[in-house]
Amino acid sequence: MISKVYEKTKDYIKENYKALLILFIAILLVTVKLPYYISAPGGIINTKEKVDITSELKMEGSLNMAYVSEIQGTVPLLIYGLINPNWDIEKEEEVTVGSETIENEMYRNKMLLEEANDLAILVAYDNSDIPYKIENNKVYVTYIDDLAKTNLKVGDEIIKVDGKTINEKADLYKFIENKKPNDKVKFTVIRDGKEKDAKATLIDVNKEAKVGVIITETVDIKSDYNVDLKFKGTESGSSGGLMMTLTIYSYLNNIDLTHGKKIVGTGTIDRNGNVGEISGIKYKLMGAVKEKADIFLVPQGENYIEARNLKNEKGYDIDIVPVETFKEALKYLKEL
Repeated sequence: MISKVYEKTKDYIKENYKALLILFIAILLVTVKLPYYISAPGGIINTKEKVDITSELKMEGSLNMAYVSEIQGTVPLLIYGLINPNWDIEKEEEVTVGSETIENEMYRNKMLLEEANDLAILVAYDNSDIPYKIENNKVYVTYIDDLAKTNLKVGDEIIKVDGKTINEKADLYKFIENKKPNDKVKFTVIRDGKEKDAKATLIDVNKEAKVGVIITETVDIKSDYNVDLKFKGTESGSSGGLMMTLTIYSYLNNIDLTHGKKIVGTGTIDRNGNVGEISGIKYKLMGAVKEKADIFLVPQGENYIEARNLKNEKGYDIDIVPVETFKEALKYLKEL
């Protein structure tokens, strides 16, 4: 029985080897990932889907985050990218920073999302006069520059520097401010669940002493209000900070800021409510226009200039509003 099946299979391959070879090559072309990435117009995410909070608020319109579509290149996608003026192709080394790996970049962006969500809740609380407590601060290394002189690793949780306990990243910044380039510092970190020692020789960055790393802080926020943010494992980055803050504020105060309009925005948020610039602004604007948004909130500065120029060039029917702070964005929406 087995020998008959073998003979039939062999005969079939001999008779159809050309078609099978073409099929095999086609599968390879479609599935094999190449060291290129494509940036393309994305879409929008209704932020109410991300917020779990007890509230009776019913929005007539919607608050939305804009995102960029990023795709790892295959041969067909790269060919299409060459002829599509709205797609940009970049080499893998152009997507990452220095010698950072894709895995480390993904980890950094995940941590930035967690930090951004914490900041959105805190800024919304601050502007709503809601009492809260911050507990369980943790400070992580999420990026190490190629110029850094350290054996710290991405993912290390910093708990001490030169024996001084680090409760928040501001503690580390203050400590380093008093140092000079080439000073040596000792860290105590938690790595792979174990306490370990690490060290660094501070480098000179614009005549200031720096470790040469990016650190990200996460916290637990305790309040009478229970704000739970829900994001998928595939979602990352800090560019939704502004829109998440506006959304949380809306539900905490039962205020519909939309006035029946579809409002899309982008921009980071910091502890003081400042709105920071982001990358990929043109793709986010294209996504907002595709989804027929009425208003696009954008960080003041280069982001606004690029978005405004693209709107004028393409003739987009959308209001582009530059904002520098959460309070400025809030005032604009309240006065719509």
